Formats: sequence, C-alpha cells, structure tokens
Amino acid sequence: MVISRIFGLMPADMAIDLGTATTRVCVRGKGLITEEPTVLAVKKGTCEVLNEGRGQAIGQIARDMMGREPGSIEVIRPLRRGAIVDIDMTRALLKYFIQTASGARRWANPRLVINAPTDISDVDKRALQEVAERAGARKVYLMDQPRAAGLGSFLPIHQARGHMILDIGAGSTDISVLTLGDVVVSRRVPIAGNSLDNAIISYVRKQFNILIGKTTAEQAKLHLATAGQHGNAPALEISGQDLLANVPRSVVLKPDDIWKAINPQISQLVDSVADMVARLGPELSADLIANGITLCGGGAQLNGLADRIEIETNARVYIPEDPAGAVARGLSLVLKYFDDFRPVLECTEDRY
Repeated sequence: MVISRIFGLMPADMAIDLGTATTRVCVRGKGLITEEPTVLAVKKGTCEVLNEGRGQAIGQIARDMMGREPGSIEVIRPLRRGAIVDIDMTRALLKYFIQTASGARRWANPRLVINAPTDISDVDKRALQEVAERAGARKVYLMDQPRAAGLGSFLPIHQARGHMILDIGAGSTDISVLTLGDVVVSRRVPIAGNSLDNAIISYVRKQFNILIGKTTAEQAKLHLATAGQHGNAPALEISGQDLLANVPRSVVLKPDDIWKAINPQISQLVDSVADMVARLGPELSADLIANGITLCGGGAQLNGLADRIEIETNARVYIPEDPAGAVARGLSLVLKYFDDFRPVLECTEDRY
C-alpha cells in the first residue's frame, strides 16, 4: 500500500448515490462524474448484461429499451423503494459504475461511500456492503440518506437546531428531522415518482380505455403535473393501446386530468408530513418555524407542492438548487472531508 501511494496508484475514493430510478457517482476531488438510470438489460434467464453498439446495456442504454425489448431480453430495475431486490444485478450495476469511474485504474479497488435508507435492517445493510465489496470496493461505508440530503442541501445539521428534510425520490419519500448531526425521527412513505406514474397509467386506463407505458406516463407527469388543481401547462397528446379495439390510439391530456390522477397520493404525502410536524416537541416545533422544511429529491420539482405543504404545516418550505442532486452532493462532501465524517459512517471490517 505504501508503494502504491508513493507512485500515485491508489484509486480515488468514490461515493455512489444508489437510487431506485437514478444512480449518481462522485469521485473525490472531481465531484459528480456520471448520472445514469438504475436499469440493466440482460439476456432473459441469465445474469449476462447485454453489449451493443454504445457499450454495456446499463443506464440510459437499457432504459431506452424499456417497453420495446424482445422476448429474449429482460430489462431490470434492481432496486425497489431504495432497497435491493436483485442482488446479482445490483452487483453488476455497481461493478460497471466503479470500473467506469476508475478509468485507467480499473484494476484498483477504491473506498466507497453509499447512501442507505434509515429504516433498512442490519441484514439489508450488510447485504448492501457485501454486494459493493463483490463489485470491486475495498472498503464500504454507509451513510444515512437524510444526513447526506441535509449536507447536500447545505443545512447546518450539526448544530443544536432541528431541520426537517423531505426527500422525494422515485421509489419512496423520506421525511426526517435532524439535529446535532443525527436523525431524530424518520419516516418513509411509499409515495414518490413511480407511484405517481402508476396513478397516471391507472387513470388513463379507466378514463379513456387506453393502456400507456411508464415512459409515457412519466412524460405526462413532467409536462402536466401540479400539486394544485389549476395547472396552466398546454395540453399534451399521448398514445397507447386501445383496450377495446386493440389498436394504437391517441388522446389529449390536460393538467386537470393529471391532477385528478395524482391528487389522492399527493394528499396522502402532505398528510404524512403534517402528521410528523404535529408529533414534534415544542423545541423542534420552534426550530421548524425558524428553519422551515427543506424539500429535495426529484419530486421536489412538482409544481405547487411546496405551497401545499406550507399551507398544511404553517412552515416555510425551501427547495435547494438542483434538489435531485442533494444526496450526491452530500456524499461528495463526505469524500472531501472524509476524516471528519468517518465516525458517523458504518463500515465493513478493515482488510488492510
């Protein structure tokens, strides 16, 4: 190891924001270097990742295949609601990102920091660490996702002041309160980007007898969705399969259609936030008035959501710049000041 350091051969420390929909990779000294969908395409019935003209079918290449793949190919999302559901595919995904980030030093094994939901069991944490080790990491450190989100939102979470963070991802939403650098209370609700997409699919099917894919539903959400009833975005024409005639058919959706589809879920999410606010003690409630609620994750960009939460909680809501990248920014800060954060990281046993 000493010789490796002398000749500059040691791999750079890395951090991976392993999300249900998107994986972001940071390298110490470089920051965020890649951002790809958490998707792989394999030969059906095997763990063999496809190779095609643009390289391995991982990330955006695999996502482009979704809904269009032949019977011989299977497109896989190895995580669901932030938890591993396919160990082999998660290992293949991490191996790809580690090797890609290592560049010419693909033979080297870096130290790796990964975000972990607060409510996963010790068994699941160990499984995540073992998967990352088998993918090529020398040592694996886990950091609570709310801490990473708080750091990446540039909140002074290490002060004796309470900060509420609402991290809306693709698979789930984490509602957390942090103070003195630790998580006081955290709750995960299964309402997030994917569940909103499914709600749109269900609405279009019931209302128009048309079956649309998840990609189309996501496009409709991005163009038309609002947490308030009166959106002003232009109507959007979408296409799918007519369930009665079994032929392709198009329909025009308006913002009001999407609001009707997703409003029950948005209401449940806002109610969950309000319920946690109601359970805070007097000191944390006072901090909430002073510091407000920080909204991050990809779902933070939903029009009208911040206003709706403010009305229900009587607390101001802040959205940092690039809220979807908050966790990755936080992990990048951990890499930069690794020695300072080392005491709060969960690590596998040292091997060297």
